[in-house]
Amino acid sequence: MEAYFDNSATTKVFDCVKDIVIKTMTEDYGNAASKHLKGVEAERYIREAKSVIAKSLKAQEREIVFTSGGSESNNMALIGGAMANRRRGGHIISTNVEHSSVYNTLGFLEEQGFEITCLPVDKEGHISLSQLQDSLRPDTILVSVMYVNNEVGSVEPVEEIGRIVKECQPQAPSSTGFK
Repeated sequence: MEAYFDNSATTKVFDCVKDIVIKTMTEDYGNAASKHLKGVEAERYIREAKSVIAKSLKAQEREIVFTSGGSESNNMALIGGAMANRRRGGHIISTNVEHSSVYNTLGFLEEQGFEITCLPVDKEGHISLSQLQDSLRPDTILVSVMYVNNEVGSVEPVEEIGRIVKECQPQAPSSTGFK
C-alpha cells in the first residue's frame, strides 16, 4: 500500500479536471488572444473559469489573473506590490519560513533598495502577532505571510494578521487579502 503525504506540494487532480485539460490540449487548443474559431473557443474557457473563480472569491473577473504557477504569482504579487507602492515607503515584512520563490523575490527587492524584515516563527511554525505589530512602521508597504506552510503544515492566522496590518498601517496592501 502506498501512502502519499505531500498533497500540499502536488496533488492528484480530479478526473473531471484531467478530462478538461486533455480536451483543451488536444481539441480546443487555440490561442485565446486570437480571433479565429479555435481562439474564441479557448477564450470561452478562460472567461468561464474567471467567472466561477470571481464569484467564489466575491471578486470581479478583471481582478483574476492566471499565471503558470506559484512562483510566477509570488513574483507578480511581491514585485508588483512593492514597485507600485515605492513612493509611500520601502519596508516589507515577511517570515523566515516562506517558500524559496518568496525568499528569492524578496532578495531581488532588497537589491532594489527595499528593506526586508523576516519574522521568526515559534516551535509550531507560527509568527508572533505582537512581533508583527511591533515590526510595522510608517514606511511598511507590504506584508506577505504564507497561509499554510508547505513543509510543516502550520496554519498562520491570516485574518488576524490582516486586521493588525489594516489597524496599524491602513495604507499597506496585505497579501492575506483581508480588508
